[in-house]
Amino acid sequence: MRDRFTITIHDVNGVKQYTLKQFVKKFFIYFSAFLVLFILLSSAVILYLYYQVSELDRKKQELMKKNRQLILENIDLKLNIDKKTAELQQLSVKLENIEEMMGLKPEEDIDISDRIVKVSLTTSQIYFLFKNVPNGSPLRETVITSRFGYRKHPVNGNRDFHPGVDLRAKIGTPVYATANGIVEYAGRKGNYGKLIIIQHNYGFKTLYGHLSRIKVKTGQFIEKGQLIGYTGRTGLINGPHLHYEIRYLQRPLNPVNFIRWKKLDYKKIFEKERHVQWESLIRAITRDYQLAVLRQL
Repeated sequence: MRDRFTITIHDVNGVKQYTLKQFVKKFFIYFSAFLVLFILLSSAVILYLYYQVSELDRKKQELMKKNRQLILENIDLKLNIDKKTAELQQLSVKLENIEEMMGLKPEEDIDISDRIVKVSLTTSQIYFLFKNVPNGSPLRETVITSRFGYRKHPVNGNRDFHPGVDLRAKIGTPVYATANGIVEYAGRKGNYGKLIIIQHNYGFKTLYGHLSRIKVKTGQFIEKGQLIGYTGRTGLINGPHLHYEIRYLQRPLNPVNFIRWKKLDYKKIFEKERHVQWESLIRAITRDYQLAVLRQL
């Protein structure tokens, strides 16, 4: 018992004795247990914090990646906006040219989409326009042998103004009306030989000269594409062909512009043929088409 120290504790419950060796042993056991628990808890906290840091770093990388994508998208959007702005400016300039050709005064306070509608026609109105204004060729096959304008006459050799075009054709080739109208003249007339003149709507006329046979009569209503005669070599001529003219208010126009006139790009003629008052013509086309629709109701 010499190496042991006894501690005696008296309380209401009795007497308890502890030896120093037992006390140290229990203290070591409790301290070891506490230390192990502390290490485990510390490890758990460290692992949790490490996970949180890793998660924050991952989110940071994702945000940086999204930020780079947004920067690239913003650059692309800006470039696209600049491109669309340039295209809109070009469209505005083209629209101003069309308005000028048609005699329309550009209005600054009108949206460009409204201005486009103002100078545009519906598909039905375009069809109505092409039925009533000369367009296309009077022959199935079109080869121009003499153009519109000043030239040396092929027969008398004089320099004169050619008010139409000559289209190559064998004798007896069918000739068709290029728009609806009324036959103003059908018969012989000077150097034209056998001639047909058709009066169309909106101030237009077409002339078909050097015919061999005439299939219509004066005063007869003609529809676009209707057979009106056959080519020949009557009048002052050096070989068989069709002489074709288009006039607007008695003024000769270049028939080539109307022969090549197409529905899909009908506005091109506004630039090529400026002697026609296209603004008033389109207003009249729109009005007459609406009236025609109302009559059918």
